[in-house]
Amino acid sequence: MNIIKSIRDENLFKPFLADANGDISSWSAWFTALRCLYGLAIKNPRSKQLVKECTGRDAALLPKDGFSTALLLTGRRSGKSRIAAIVGAYEAAMSGREKMLSAGETGMVAIIAPTKKQGRVVRNYLRSAFEQTPLLRNEVVNETAEGFLLSNGVLIEVLVGDWRAVRGYTLLAAIVDEVCFFGLDAESKVRSDSELLRAVKPSLATTGGPCICVSSPHAERGWAYRQFKNCWGNDAGKTLVWKAPSRTMNPLLDQQIIDDAMAEDAASARSEYYGEWRQDVQTYLPREIIEQCVIKNRQDLLPRTSITYRAFCDTSGGRSDSAALAIGHRDERKIIVDFLREWPAPFNPFSIAGQMAEELKRYHLFLVTGDAYGAEYTAGAFKSHGVSYQPAEQNKNELYLELIGPICSKEIELPDSERLASQLASLERKVRSGGHDLVDHPPGGKDDIANCVAGMAACIGAKRRRAGIF
Repeated sequence: MNIIKSIRDENLFKPFLADANGDISSWSAWFTALRCLYGLAIKNPRSKQLVKECTGRDAALLPKDGFSTALLLTGRRSGKSRIAAIVGAYEAAMSGREKMLSAGETGMVAIIAPTKKQGRVVRNYLRSAFEQTPLLRNEVVNETAEGFLLSNGVLIEVLVGDWRAVRGYTLLAAIVDEVCFFGLDAESKVRSDSELLRAVKPSLATTGGPCICVSSPHAERGWAYRQFKNCWGNDAGKTLVWKAPSRTMNPLLDQQIIDDAMAEDAASARSEYYGEWRQDVQTYLPREIIEQCVIKNRQDLLPRTSITYRAFCDTSGGRSDSAALAIGHRDERKIIVDFLREWPAPFNPFSIAGQMAEELKRYHLFLVTGDAYGAEYTAGAFKSHGVSYQPAEQNKNELYLELIGPICSKEIELPDSERLASQLASLERKVRSGGHDLVDHPPGGKDDIANCVAGMAACIGAKRRRAGIF
């Protein structure tokens, strides 16, 4: 039974997608996308036109055996996560790919997301697809927080986007959720979607299972953007790229929600609801440029009495954001990061101020600069531990813009910290009206230690080489 028939079957996946009246007609656009993916016939003229609009391709020229890789770029509330769950459930229970495994080999349907929280959204949809399917309801034989095992031996599990975790499994299918946002969140252990997809593809080689990547479009970078540029509108493209606004895929979505979002932030709404790439978002600095400043295997440097140090801290309320401290000095033309530490939340802010004070005094420092967050409370906390606190003159955006020069000219030495490199590489530079740039972490991202390094570098300053002067 093909996937469309299984969705239309009352005893299989229809109850999962049907509304209160048992109607699944609002999912018709997604059925056309699935026909493209699995190489099923597309005969309806309206469906053929939809294929042209969403893929830029001629429906008559689509490969008869379907696609092994799909990139579904649709807006929020379009239903893409539920459809991805249907694909995962179908591949796990009905595709028969588990028969290709060797004795003792476990097949997995992997749900890969930038964070566990995002991955569990698809996982919960997948679990619901089995729970609401009469014929498959009893197929789940074991369940954990991250996944569940089926009676045919197939494991369905959430894997946070870490290429090391993905490489250890034989996959029947891979569902990559929010693929355009890998490498942007501090929890994500991969540098980019490109790195992740390179690791996933070999894991699918044994079974020939599909790799389904779903996301709202974001910045014009990485694997997802390259697939769009190379395969959208290309009848010979190896990847199915389906790009559509939210309401094209989900006609039940209230237009007023989209209109309100457009009124609040048009650039963001065009990406989140109209499926457009964000042209106002650029990479702060390429990771390879940042890594040129990293001193391999260097962690903290011991304090020396002959050096004058400066420090910058990033404090928080202790509930969700980390606290961080960076200490450094200038050696001739270069800024040296001597000490970098992060205190993950939750914590007691007063206690952290005391721990920071101890580190500052090791470097003969009794003054620290920091952001304006809770400045009065923060100053009091440090004062009680014998350290003065002064708010920074520049805001975070200005600090990041000033850090570009030292990094690009290799006039800063960074410790060998994967977290620091990831936070710096994930920063986004947005062009605002009037030509003013805004640099900040992406939605859901973190930049606590990156902010500290930028602040510390600004406190130290650096000798600049001017054109024509040596």
